[in-house]
Amino acid sequence: MSRPDATPLTPAENAAGLDPIAALSVLDDTTRANIIGTIVGHPKGAPSKKELEYYNPSIAASTLTDHLIRLEEVGLIEAIERDREGLERGQPYRFFQLTDAARELFDRNNLFEPDAYRELFAEVEKTDEIKAAEDVDRPNRRN
Repeated sequence: MSRPDATPLTPAENAAGLDPIAALSVLDDTTRANIIGTIVGHPKGAPSKKELEYYNPSIAASTLTDHLIRLEEVGLIEAIERDREGLERGQPYRFFQLTDAARELFDRNNLFEPDAYRELFAEVEKTDEIKAAEDVDRPNRRN
């Protein structure tokens, strides 16, 4: 992996406490990089755990949780929740999205280009259950 851009921290990175080297280092793990790719490619930019499990079938649910925790710890992703009112049983209410600092870091280093991931994402065959999960409204980006 090439050396990350050494320019000073952006305001978003500084505010988020994002250490670019530490953040990019956790992506040396293919599974975590795939999770980030799934988030970037998701049509709404914020998949639920159910969707992450579907799009990454080789990752056990407990392992996925560990990876999500690690990605949150370094400031690459954040969990957002919507009100459960109006949801049917089994519909997701918690979603994962990139932080603004992560998107800035990726853009600066030409990583995880959204259009490329969305094109790949669009080709995946989806079950009715996953289509229903994707249809659930996500909370406003910064709730």
